[in-house]
Amino acid sequence: MVFRRRSSTPPDPLAAIEVGRLPADYRAPVVDAVRARTQFGELVAGLHDGPLRERLQELAARVDSGVLAVWHTATRAAEIDRVTATLDVERVTAELKQARRSGAADEVVVALQERFASMQRLLNGRDAQRERLPVLEARLATAVARAAELVLMSPATVSAEIDALAGDLDRLVVELDALGAATSELG
Repeated sequence: MVFRRRSSTPPDPLAAIEVGRLPADYRAPVVDAVRARTQFGELVAGLHDGPLRERLQELAARVDSGVLAVWHTATRAAEIDRVTATLDVERVTAELKQARRSGAADEVVVALQERFASMQRLLNGRDAQRERLPVLEARLATAVARAAELVLMSPATVSAEIDALAGDLDRLVVELDALGAATSELG
């Protein structure tokens, strides 16, 4: 019987991220989020063993969760783009206008209005994602910068600041997950 050694390195939770699969409109927030995670990892790796390093290592999973939420949200928003592109928004708009102008049957106009409203909800949701995603990614990068500040603080003040940073990361991940869920509901 052959036994394999288990790798002592856990799998990278961000291994599934393939920025190249995203349309250009959605790449920058994901690239920046991954960069923030890399900076955070380098920051922690440069610390000496001790309580600060341990506390920051605990926060690494939250940073990863934030990056994954950015990735999933960008992926879902890109999927909305793909779906709406197949629906031909301009044609639907033109058909509705034409039906109204030509005095088409009420049932036809109502059906076209419903299709138009559905597409507008998709597009409005997608636009909200595009606007909000860079803001949330910037907040993730800010959290990493705050972690860098902790390295330079006195040990007496670090504990409270780490707790505040952990709370900020938790709120950010919740907000990113909510953004992603809203995108999923649209898609």
